[in-house]
Amino acid sequence: MTMAALSQAPLSPAKLVYGDWVAEYLDPYFSQNWQLFAPTPVSDDRGVLARAACADGSVTPYYDVTARGVEKARSSRFFPSRENRVVSAHLQNITSSEELLRRIRQQQTNDKKPMLPPLPYEKATEAEAVKGLSRYAYEQMPAACDGDIERIQIRMYVHELPPWSKRHDPSAEGKVLVKDFAWQKTRDLR
Repeated sequence: MTMAALSQAPLSPAKLVYGDWVAEYLDPYFSQNWQLFAPTPVSDDRGVLARAACADGSVTPYYDVTARGVEKARSSRFFPSRENRVVSAHLQNITSSEELLRRIRQQQTNDKKPMLPPLPYEKATEAEAVKGLSRYAYEQMPAACDGDIERIQIRMYVHELPPWSKRHDPSAEGKVLVKDFAWQKTRDLR
């Protein structure tokens, strides 16, 4: 009981010293996982498009990278594929930020002050996510350029759905935000 109480206690010097030891003691039987609940319900549709630059200089049209993973998950309700989580995890790394930074940036936007630039760890996280998405897109497009792809470019889209209060309004539309990322050389993705 003491271990469980200490694991749930607010941050304190004792928790800092003994926290890892307590978590190790309680795992796997009494570990805590809050992923069962949805703290932020789905309010947008996110995805990735990719295009390839061929060795002959041509560029392919955009290919929907997320559609295959979503279809695989929908086709098997009892044992769904987790492939679409590869894309969603990287998208989450790109679009999420620390709560405090998000509030500061929102306040700066409201006050019309210059925006706080991305911090170094935010840039590194985004670069890692873009590389992961580019690698995944490269694997999804083996027939592009007859297999001779030199570079991949990904485009992230976020379609913000209309608010729930306007669900019966057929004219309600959400915003679509699009962000193109720099080209990635395929030799760096292998």
